[in-house]
Amino acid sequence: MTVTTDCPKRYPATDISVLIVGAGVAGLMAALECWRNGHNIRIIERSPEQVTTGDSFTIGPSAIRTLNHWPKMVEENEKVAHNPTISFHSLDGTRVTAPKHLDYKQGQDSKNVPGQVHRHWRPQFHAMLLKQLSAIGVDVEYGHRAVKYFEDGPTGRGGIVLENGDRMDADIVIAADGVGSRSTRVTMGREIKARPSGEAMYRTAFPVEIAMADPVVRERFPMVEGDEGSIELWVGEQVRFFIGRTADTISWILSHKDYANATESWSHNSNPEDVLKITATIPDWPEAADRLIQLTPKNRLLHFRVMWRDPQPSWVSPAGRIVQIGDAAHTYVPASGNGATQGIEDAVSLATCLRMAGKTDEIPWALRIHNRLRFVRVSCLQKLGLINQKGYSQALSKGDHTPKGIQYLTAEWIWGHNPETYAEEHYNKVLDHLQQGTRFQDTNIPPGHVYRDWTIDEILSQLERGEEIELNGDWE
Repeated sequence: MTVTTDCPKRYPATDISVLIVGAGVAGLMAALECWRNGHNIRIIERSPEQVTTGDSFTIGPSAIRTLNHWPKMVEENEKVAHNPTISFHSLDGTRVTAPKHLDYKQGQDSKNVPGQVHRHWRPQFHAMLLKQLSAIGVDVEYGHRAVKYFEDGPTGRGGIVLENGDRMDADIVIAADGVGSRSTRVTMGREIKARPSGEAMYRTAFPVEIAMADPVVRERFPMVEGDEGSIELWVGEQVRFFIGRTADTISWILSHKDYANATESWSHNSNPEDVLKITATIPDWPEAADRLIQLTPKNRLLHFRVMWRDPQPSWVSPAGRIVQIGDAAHTYVPASGNGATQGIEDAVSLATCLRMAGKTDEIPWALRIHNRLRFVRVSCLQKLGLINQKGYSQALSKGDHTPKGIQYLTAEWIWGHNPETYAEEHYNKVLDHLQQGTRFQDTNIPPGHVYRDWTIDEILSQLERGEEIELNGDWE
């Protein structure tokens, strides 16, 4: 297939073959960036066909900046992104703060300041990536579930075994298959234990006209116009309710105390009637919210159990032929607001490191360098997500209130990062660090922060005792 002329110019061919397992946002971006960096790619996905459901997420400037290499995606992103106002409410729907846009913070020396926070609908952003992938002549191979990962150091190959027994291999296998990836048995030598956070969430998105057919819902959650959109956050100690609206889509999320029938899966459909059993226990819960919940199509409502995992320091297999990215490497609680962003950053960093390696026998070092460049940064953001999870349940104060955690997420150390430039500038420094033991100082983390390893149990114990979580350095 001929590559269209509006695609970016590729770097010289490296002859590195890359097999990508998982066609989520991180996997698709890895495919695009590996192609741009001169590598040969193949991408498989366990789902039988393209997934067209899902709600909204925030993708930060550090990830969106990557689209500048892809002119058609820059154009398309302008169409699918929306810039919502956000307001905070009590659980009876009473507004506590006026709607306002959330701006990224900037210092005196800030450059290329991104302005206001944007949101994306997952299906639209996903479709944009797939369209671009097709334009470079690559299609996702659906219906291929990896049940085992393997590598052969002497031959320099990594591979997978599919559910039907077939085998695929390549110079490098990228595990982008999300939480519970079988690749962890190779990278860490064991499964990573997940523990319940004590919270689960119902979440959905569907066409706004379904909601607007009910006059009570239409009056309380009126139509919005243009590309702005609206987000309401209803906050209580045990429950949080999120309502997001644009001109064509409405979404809601109900976070609640965990119970047994929730699963850690994005494909577990639920019944709106189950949600109403929870809202019936909330004093003064408004009828309009229940009516919105009742209108939700059953095939669009997911019940997701929020699980916590300790930071996973090794994403690379012993022989350096398998590497994890996105949720397979580092899971985030939804309050982190960073899962998709960090998955894209992973993709860019990894593709760049492979280009810097330049030849297949240097692949193991490229993967280890990528891991070292990324681990401390994502671990800091994982910790921030846990703090946010707690902060969202605290009592609201009237006035110009924005929870501390949300303010942290707009800090320049987060949005100002460029994963491609960072990998180019620090590749050889980290190579020396790993081979010779020279000192390497991360600069993609909060200024002045001194990192130390931490665990979920440690953080939870501090929160239960009412202690402040240690955040040395300038996180704001």
